[in-house]
Amino acid sequence: MTNNPRMQVTRSEDGQKIILSFLDGSGLTGDISLDEAQLNQLITSLGMARTALLEKRPPAPIEGARFAPVYKTNWALQIDALTEGSLLAFQHPAYGPVGFVFTPSDAEQLLRGLQKHRTMVHSQPGDASKPS
Repeated sequence: MTNNPRMQVTRSEDGQKIILSFLDGSGLTGDISLDEAQLNQLITSLGMARTALLEKRPPAPIEGARFAPVYKTNWALQIDALTEGSLLAFQHPAYGPVGFVFTPSDAEQLLRGLQKHRTMVHSQPGDASKPS
């Protein structure tokens, strides 16, 4: 299996669509133009496909993983009836709505971490809301 890129993603000149272009060596030719709704559907479908590929594997360790933090978003917290835990949902700019369930023990661990964070001394008022 080769790791060479098979397609390129660009934004249309008018900024209203995304263009998927097949690259040499992909075995395909042409472009696919997607509007925002179609792109969201593709991202969701790819996420479900990735979930299916990984369903029998344990979650990968988070230590050392690369990620892009989200600084501005809408979010909501609600009870998860299935686990009696807490569901944190937020709008991720790249992936759309994302939800994570904290089990009751996860919630306790999170509360302890947030309590520690509250005791941190910040050099200026408002510094806690700025990226480091």
